[in-house]
Amino acid sequence: MSSTSQEGAILSVNPLSCLHDEPVCIKVSGLKPNQDVTLHSSMKDVRNIHFMSYAHYRADGNGEVDVDVMESLGGEYEGVFPMGLFGSLAPAPNEYKYTRFFKRDVENPNLVTISVHDGHLSAETLCSSEASKPLSSVVHERHYMAPGVQRIPVRYGKVRGALFLPPGDGPFPGVVDMFGTAGGLLEFRSAQLASRGFASLALAFFNYDDLPKGLEEFDIAYFEEAVEYLLKHEKVMNQSIGAIGVSKGGDLALSMATYIPEVKAAVSINGCNANVQAEFKISSRIVPGLQFDVSRAKFENEILDCFDVLDDSLSMPEAIIPVEEADANFLFLVGRDDRNWKSVEYADHAVNRLIRAGKSNFEVCIYNDAGHLIEPPYAPFSSASYHGLLSSPIMWGGQKQSHCEAQVQAWQRVINFLFKTLCLPKRKIMICTRANL
Repeated sequence: MSSTSQEGAILSVNPLSCLHDEPVCIKVSGLKPNQDVTLHSSMKDVRNIHFMSYAHYRADGNGEVDVDVMESLGGEYEGVFPMGLFGSLAPAPNEYKYTRFFKRDVENPNLVTISVHDGHLSAETLCSSEASKPLSSVVHERHYMAPGVQRIPVRYGKVRGALFLPPGDGPFPGVVDMFGTAGGLLEFRSAQLASRGFASLALAFFNYDDLPKGLEEFDIAYFEEAVEYLLKHEKVMNQSIGAIGVSKGGDLALSMATYIPEVKAAVSINGCNANVQAEFKISSRIVPGLQFDVSRAKFENEILDCFDVLDDSLSMPEAIIPVEEADANFLFLVGRDDRNWKSVEYADHAVNRLIRAGKSNFEVCIYNDAGHLIEPPYAPFSSASYHGLLSSPIMWGGQKQSHCEAQVQAWQRVINFLFKTLCLPKRKIMICTRANL
């Protein structure tokens, strides 16, 4: 729980090792009464890019700091923010400031060094080679994969991705997991879903392996093949599966639930109610994609604000996904402060279609100060980051602490919704806790 220390200060992080979606308790003891200190978190990603956060605290009369209940007086955040040292991790001063943290090596934990320093220090001072040694420090492990979770590379027909299986014989409810226009293969959410009892297929759909390099044309047959792969697996419950996606992945999840009968649950995270950008082949029919008009973008402090860039979905009814025709349940997770596009409006449009059709097969959760990138809990917050397709940093929106708190609530809604909809008996739910690590 704690490290060796100087001058009697002891920093404790409890637990020292846990799943990434679990909180920790951070405390410091052995300080002088009312001593000013800086708590500092630091880690490097697989590319060796340095991410850090820091916060200023003042010890109480007993020389103690308890991050769970005490206010930060400055630094990356202010006020009571128990997981602020993780949620506010951002590129260090010597790194490109619009670098977004992607967890690429999910089989290895994030190693986060937590340290406490005398006085209220700046980020530049903390990163300086001349910085004094911390009063106390500890290395904390945050795991994406629970003990026994398996990662299996997938090359099935045209399908490319990675399957994550929980420990045990199963069968487990199956989920197809998709992201947006970042492309490639992102596995961190699937690894965490498997740690919570789901067989999760992290599905790439462009710019990965031998898949098309760009967002050109999609075919429902590709996603049907992914569903087939899951349903044929011996450890996957074979009656139905779910689909979850963020951004472009959100409209793909809605389309899968609408056009593939075996998909009975869809989670759209800040997605659109219409097919976006690429044409989508549904049998012999081609569904057009809403287009981006970059001339409508605005620049704010060198960051691209794309809120008004996407065409109005109601202006192209043939692109709208007829969710009312689906034999599935829907969960819409929406950040009201999303600056990537009009997520609240898109969720309203989809829900209105369901209501007009007499459906009640949906849940909507709107988080007032959350932005576009609603991820599993305690992921480093990013209000703006570089986007390869646009060759520019783009604005995601969100207020740091509120967004991080929304991620905790949204994650639990996702887990509950998928278990409930995919009919997994409660006795089979596999929840890994700190004691398992």
